[in-house]
Amino acid sequence: MAMNFLCNRNPILIYRGLRLTRKRTLKLTHATLHGLAFLAVVIGLKAVFDSHNLATPPISNLYSMHSWIGLAAVILFSAQYVVGFITFLLPGLNQQLRETIMPYHILFGLIGFVASGAAALLGFSEKISFVLGHKYENLPAQGVLVNFIAFFIIIFTTLVIYLTTETRFKRQPLAEDAILLTGQNE
Repeated sequence: MAMNFLCNRNPILIYRGLRLTRKRTLKLTHATLHGLAFLAVVIGLKAVFDSHNLATPPISNLYSMHSWIGLAAVILFSAQYVVGFITFLLPGLNQQLRETIMPYHILFGLIGFVASGAAALLGFSEKISFVLGHKYENLPAQGVLVNFIAFFIIIFTTLVIYLTTETRFKRQPLAEDAILLTGQNE
């Protein structure tokens, strides 16, 4: 989940950071980066299930809050990707319907991002408690590192949400964006 969390920030912020780029380019870049994040998630899930199933003795799957929230984030992310692809990349969908779906796409995208951050936090916490046990109470170097990473994840998540929701950073339509609405090639 940590990799998904880190991979998702770029496509989320692309409309804020590249505000003078053509919308079509932004859409394709947004979808491509999310596609790469999805690939990283699939590889990560395969590795996790293999590490559990092939351990001696095997370790149970999906038993912790980390795994439940992580799986929910992956399911939401996957649904978002499919709905976003159909709604915003395939031609022919009514513009009014796209405008209606957009706020929900943003909302559920941010919910998925926060869920992946929460799963990363829970995963770090779970792993450090497994590795250090009661030694974690003495806050060894590994514990300090995990706490700083957790603090960074919380600040980072807050900044991404702020930049995504702050209207001052919203991309304003460009003149050539009208071509996308008429269906003509750029």
